[in-house]
Amino acid sequence: MTRRVLTVAEMLGRELARRRTALVLLLVLPLAFYAANDGDVEIGGIAMAFSVAGAAIFAVFSGRAIDRRLVLAGYRPAELVLGRLVSLEALALVIAAIFAAVILTFSDVSDPWALVAALALVALVGAPFGMAVGTLAPGELEATLVMIAVVGVQIPLDPADVVAKLLPFWGSRRMLQIAIGGPNDVAALAVVSFAYSCALLALTLAAASRLAPSLPSAASAGATSGGRPPGSSGT
Repeated sequence: MTRRVLTVAEMLGRELARRRTALVLLLVLPLAFYAANDGDVEIGGIAMAFSVAGAAIFAVFSGRAIDRRLVLAGYRPAELVLGRLVSLEALALVIAAIFAAVILTFSDVSDPWALVAALALVALVGAPFGMAVGTLAPGELEATLVMIAVVGVQIPLDPADVVAKLLPFWGSRRMLQIAIGGPNDVAALAVVSFAYSCALLALTLAAASRLAPSLPSAASAGATSGGRPPGSSGT
């Protein structure tokens, strides 16, 4: 299983490497939003979720074309999900490092380690959040709108609000407040973010299992055509 997970992660890494322009835009746009808000640390940190979740949504939709083929080749839906998660979390940590460097350079941060921890939590939650949205949404437009709605609502809300506490990046937002001098409750925030990440991953795994019921018919179609691709002739 480990080899298959790493194979899927490598495949996604290569696909993302071919989409460098899209990745640069996913990185630059949230940074521009941060700059437009006078270098606000909290806004900049949560805006990073656009980059991470956006990359995850793209990964899910770009991989749909080959998912069924991989399952027919013996891959389990869980292996596909975990492979994507490995690759996306690695990318998310790179994005977090870039955001940390920019924010530490241009903003007043009283606790740099809290900032690093906050951005790591955004990465931890952002990847499974984008994967869950991409797996459940019927199309890329719907998935993107859901992402914009959730992250966009999270940014202006006071973390003390009840609604804010129900959103996925609440722990990250509170950690960002610690970075600029807020009350310190790092351990609790890390647990909350980890729990949210696990819940989103479980939701993605459950949704990905929808691939399984269609496999028998696909396998039968392949057997009927003698193993040839659909639409080919046996001349």
